[in-house]
Amino acid sequence: MKCISIIAYILFIASNFQLSAQQFPDLVNAKDSSRYVYTFIKGDTLLYESISRDSILIDKQPPLLRDRKERFLLSCDSVGPQGRMYLSQRMIDITSSEYAGISQIIDRKHHEWKNVKISFIIDSTGKRYGFSAEDSSTAMLSPGSAFQPLMLQYLGNGYHLINSGWIAEDTVDVPEFGIPAPMIRYLSSMRARPIFDTLDFTCSQFESTISAQGTYQTKTQSGQQLRTNAVIAGYARMAMSETLHIPIHFFGTSENKNTMLIETSKGKADQKVRHYVTTNITLQKMVSKRGTYGPVPKTKSSPAKKSKIKKKR
Repeated sequence: MKCISIIAYILFIASNFQLSAQQFPDLVNAKDSSRYVYTFIKGDTLLYESISRDSILIDKQPPLLRDRKERFLLSCDSVGPQGRMYLSQRMIDITSSEYAGISQIIDRKHHEWKNVKISFIIDSTGKRYGFSAEDSSTAMLSPGSAFQPLMLQYLGNGYHLINSGWIAEDTVDVPEFGIPAPMIRYLSSMRARPIFDTLDFTCSQFESTISAQGTYQTKTQSGQQLRTNAVIAGYARMAMSETLHIPIHFFGTSENKNTMLIETSKGKADQKVRHYVTTNITLQKMVSKRGTYGPVPKTKSSPAKKSKIKKKR
């Protein structure tokens, strides 16, 4: 009799739990989902502004601190029959200030990376299929060095419920950061976030926590082999236009533990370097067959406004 009472009590608790689950469903609504894709069409030209800070530590030397402000153009040269987008990128302006310890601040307004055009091919998920550079014979690095937060990363496929997570992994060559192109192999833990309004756009957004390894190999001016290996830990947050599917704002930060290996006449030598970098990339203007956007107003944007896209006449 006692056993029957226990069973009845368990069934009563289970039925109450099922009723409660029906009355109070999961906070995530099945209709509340986003699909993250890139969409560029032929002729698209987008002007971005990048504001970054670097902190570089070498052995026991005072850390080198650098503030950078760059502007670059991202253009879609063509779209292939399989929907692959042929993009080109070129930095058109840079100003930077740097100092170490109690040294004077050094201001710079030029960099060898300025006006260097690189190209790469992606599909709507961000998967890469090739790259090139106008002059691949001259080795050089972008102002942020070989391993920076990557804006156009692989997104994975399908729709994702808001606040749900998924895994994206890839091995990519990133000519945006240098020639020869550095290679980064990463695994990204992605998470969908709610739709919101920013910079006069209604945007879907996602976050990613990244673990990666990077390699950059080149020769010094004296002909010595130089190889840099990096262990990378990073975090990024992206806001993308819900209607245009282009990046509106990107925030990224990473900690890079670099080991620089150089072959000398006396053998191999190595140098440990830590590079901390934080960057904010914001769309300033877009010219496209789909319309023209920009520039971003200087005042704070008001919430819940429709995207202001001016159609061409």
